[in-house]
Amino acid sequence: MKKGALLFGLMLAATTIFAQDKPKGMKVRRDSVFTVMKLSDENKQKMHDAISESSKAQKAIKDDATLTDEQKKEKVTAVRKEMSAKEKAIMTPEQAQIWKDFNISIRKPKQ
Repeated sequence: MKKGALLFGLMLAATTIFAQDKPKGMKVRRDSVFTVMKLSDENKQKMHDAISESSKAQKAIKDDATLTDEQKKEKVTAVRKEMSAKEKAIMTPEQAQIWKDFNISIRKPKQ
């Protein structure tokens, strides 16, 4: 009986550990950066649309089995350059710097 109660207590404790808050999703983090950047609602929507379009294009390239790894790399690079041009058209230089810093920070390995 004592072992059963102990086991139940440990299982209950384990479930509460896994029920901790999850890290914020990428969209939430992007929205907070957009707020810091002081993007207008119109520009926020343009950025979300551009990011979504770029993500879909990159996924399609990566999922295309007919392309070699080198071709995939070239196409993804082209999509990223196109995305960079769209970003520059939407943002001011100051906003672009904040965005660049944000992108660098999310790519750093977590310690």
